[in-house]
Amino acid sequence: MIDRYVTELSRTLRGPRAAKADLLAEARDGLIDAADAYEDSGLNRENAERQAVADFGPVHVVAPDYQAELGLAQGRRTAILVCAVMLTQPVAWRVMQTLTKDVPGGHGSRGYELVDAAARWSGGITIALGLAVLFATGTGVRRLGSPRLVARITGVFAFTVCAVFAVLGLLLTLSDPATHSPLSPTGLPSTLVVLGIPLAGIGVAGRRCLSAA
Repeated sequence: MIDRYVTELSRTLRGPRAAKADLLAEARDGLIDAADAYEDSGLNRENAERQAVADFGPVHVVAPDYQAELGLAQGRRTAILVCAVMLTQPVAWRVMQTLTKDVPGGHGSRGYELVDAAARWSGGITIALGLAVLFATGTGVRRLGSPRLVARITGVFAFTVCAVFAVLGLLLTLSDPATHSPLSPTGLPSTLVVLGIPLAGIGVAGRRCLSAA
């Protein structure tokens, strides 16, 4: 009965595999300990497990608390991913500019400079917001009082980051007059690799946040 109960609980929950496995292992251990205690008191094993499961509570009653924890775990992962991407992007672009012998800030295009400045400021703001979200998914959730709301906000935040930087990347590509720049139209494949793949990862993480909320 314990195995069936844990399997049903597992099918109900959505979230990071490692965090989910830890929660299920914790639930299983608690049920086994309770069943062992009932068995020591004189019940046979089947009745002991049945009583342990009954004391633990129906899956539909227990699952929301577990799901809230998984939503926060996914939110923390997403916030860390956003901060990591935003911190490594400037380094990645500088390496690409060095390899292509492109001089940062030497394009002479006012439009490019404005978009580039917007990208830099947006990156800094995104990191600050990512750290705020990371706090909210940790100790800050106690003040907000709604783990599911925090997970949803994190998911929306991730999608917003994807949209903003996809647009900025496209504008930088279109406004860059340099023919051999990693952000010029001829460097679009490298742009897709350096910017597109990380943004896709953030988008997937955001979808998982909304699914786990």
